[in-house]
Amino acid sequence: MTGRQFARLSAIAGTLCVTVYIFSRSAALSEWYMCTVYPGVAAILSFVSGLCPFSLYDVFLIVAALLLIALTVFAAVRKIAFSRFLFLLIRFVTVVAAWFYFSWGIAYFRKDFYARSGAEEVTFDREIFKDFAIRFIDRANRCYVDCPETDRVDVQREVESSYRALCKPLHIPYPNGRRRVKPMMFEAAYSKMGVSGYFGPLFSEIHVNGYGLSFSQPFTLAHEMAHQFGIATESEANLYAFAVCSGSSSGSVRYSAYASTLRYVLNDIRRFLPEEYASIVSRVRPEIMADLQRNREHWLAARNETLSDVQDRVYDAYLKTNGVTSGRASYSEVVSLLVSYGIEVDNEK
Repeated sequence: MTGRQFARLSAIAGTLCVTVYIFSRSAALSEWYMCTVYPGVAAILSFVSGLCPFSLYDVFLIVAALLLIALTVFAAVRKIAFSRFLFLLIRFVTVVAAWFYFSWGIAYFRKDFYARSGAEEVTFDREIFKDFAIRFIDRANRCYVDCPETDRVDVQREVESSYRALCKPLHIPYPNGRRRVKPMMFEAAYSKMGVSGYFGPLFSEIHVNGYGLSFSQPFTLAHEMAHQFGIATESEANLYAFAVCSGSSSGSVRYSAYASTLRYVLNDIRRFLPEEYASIVSRVRPEIMADLQRNREHWLAARNETLSDVQDRVYDAYLKTNGVTSGRASYSEVVSLLVSYGIEVDNEK
């Protein structure tokens, strides 16, 4: 390795940092990228990954980890000079960072849901929230259906159809590539961490954990699809999943929307209306409460506390690094989005 090579690499890494910084400071520029450039990127990546039945993202993680371990070992036993080790490490990090941000990661810097949709953000008010919670529970009760094992191909087809129908109201380019759902290569480990699904941005891949109960599967799938459509924050992905599933023609998919989102609503009722929690929750159908309890016990049975805590901390740090200041707590922020979104829907009706 020559000084010229190191200087060239440093210039490339510096240029990347400056470029990402510019995107991070300009929501308009990031929005333009995600609406005009990203759909083509997603189409190419999802086409390539769609040729393989297994997860290319999982394979990449394994190969990357082995390469870094080998590189570190070689440097430790002096098989390669430290300067060479540093050069290879910076090059690796630069390539992966560029790949991540320009394949999808710029989504973290785009305009938020309110700016994209023109919806008015409703400031918190106890009475407004109470009215929303009661209406939400009543709708959940009406949507209840028993959910035995369902055909996952049919569920994916139904969710995809709903995204196609709602792409304009949700302000997402369609089709944004292909969506082939991949199994998790380390499903048992992810189950111990409580991970029901994830999106692999490097190859535009959607993963859903087969361990999840049937009534929660459509919502999880729609959530991960939202990420593939360029929705980065977890709260907005939850909102899109709810909108898509609740707008479905399938009763089981609609129920998945309400049952999966109800736990966030119940948590906020406990937090903001503690003295009325018991009376409001008593409105929920016993069958729905039984499903939520069964789902909780199902995941707790698989949970490994150490792995789960590590995963939570790593993902929390990852989200905060990419500008999601609330970290993992952003999942529950879907309720405030739903209050605004729900009021708009009611007005339209």
